[in-house]
Amino acid sequence: MRKILSFLLCAALLSFSVCAAPEDDGAGGSEVGTETGEVFSAESPYVIFMDMNTGRVLYEKNADEKVYPASTVKIMTAILALENCNLEEKCTATATALDSVPDGVTVMDIMPGESLTVRQLLYGAMLASAADATNVLAEAVGGNIGDFVKMMNEKAVQLGMDGTNFSNTHGEHDDRTFTTVRDMAKLTRYAMENPDFREIVKTDQYTIQPTEKYKEVRNLINTNYMVSKVQRTDYYYSKAIGVKAGYTAEAKSCLVEVAREKDMELLALTFGSETTDGKAQGYIDCKNFFDTTFDGYSTKIVENKGALLGQVTINNARRASQVLLEAEKNLYYLYPKDQELGELTHVIRVPDSVNAPLAKGEVIGECEYFYDGVSAGVINLVADKEYKFDAIAYVGDGIINFFTSPWFIALVVVIAAAVAVIYFKRRQRRLERERRQRARRRREAEQRMRRKMEEQDKNN
Repeated sequence: MRKILSFLLCAALLSFSVCAAPEDDGAGGSEVGTETGEVFSAESPYVIFMDMNTGRVLYEKNADEKVYPASTVKIMTAILALENCNLEEKCTATATALDSVPDGVTVMDIMPGESLTVRQLLYGAMLASAADATNVLAEAVGGNIGDFVKMMNEKAVQLGMDGTNFSNTHGEHDDRTFTTVRDMAKLTRYAMENPDFREIVKTDQYTIQPTEKYKEVRNLINTNYMVSKVQRTDYYYSKAIGVKAGYTAEAKSCLVEVAREKDMELLALTFGSETTDGKAQGYIDCKNFFDTTFDGYSTKIVENKGALLGQVTINNARRASQVLLEAEKNLYYLYPKDQELGELTHVIRVPDSVNAPLAKGEVIGECEYFYDGVSAGVINLVADKEYKFDAIAYVGDGIINFFTSPWFIALVVVIAAAVAVIYFKRRQRRLERERRQRARRRREAEQRMRRKMEEQDKNN
């Protein structure tokens, strides 16, 4: 009996822990579709042109083929530094960081023991393409270069860069450092969401004053010719706002460019490009894409930032049972000027419920818009305000969920069955005892009767 009761108690505790556990409130995502437009073309061997706002691909060529990224690797180095350091934080260059810079690469002549701010090092990395700056940043963020490279690869996995691996911070050729233009487009869109990154990569020149180790002014000039015309004017593009150029003998010319006009923001990547007869094909392809799109396309606002688009049930929240869902940002649709837009529809994807606490602006789900069945973009749905956790509601909901759950019902059935078995077994034993007692009494009565009869026979 004690064993049975112990088993039932353990089952009850297990059932309660399963029922009271918070449910997963994650919302599934979906990738934006692509389309190839015949109006675009490029001579570069590895290309992707897209709308920055939605991630919609307008043209691609060998976008998933393995390429070497050259100095565009520094985009990853820069965004990790921005996410893990304060811009005014001082970094002291170690001999280890500087000695590991390969010979022949671009540097800004950082001296051992020299202290520079994260901001200065980022300008050195992204404008001057200085490999010594990236190594000093790597030690400041990761403790050592090896651990920082691990962080780079972990971030690549997080961003869905499935065809990418990094082995250094700067992009000097190494067979173990490779990517695809599609992966680098994902990284660039992510990095450009950071306002400090945007500010740095659009800058044409930056000055670093003398330090305790370096007695001259450093004037850093952006090596991206579409952003800065200090070194060359033939590839300067007034609408360009970054981000990075690179070159190695193995990778050839690699360009990651963003240009903006009003509400239209475009991203162009050309990798493996050649320079023929003094013409850098990568720059030409980027400029042609920007000009064609700015001239021939328009943008229409599909949704406004902050628009209320729905609601979802929230569990364990203080004085709230529903979360209002807002559009995270403005959503613009890019389309040819001669195209007639059809009917606009949308699909909201959210979980059945979420759990408190929630921060204001926390992503809950997404809404995808369509013009006549063609995707016009996806926008995140976020919480309209902060929703605090309510411990009393959590316990109450846990108790209610427990007593109304299939686990509890199953437990009641098990207990009832066990009680019934115990009852019938006890009843059976009682009936058997009573039968044996009746039989014993009959035998005793018969024995008394025989003795009495024997005594009467003797007396007679």
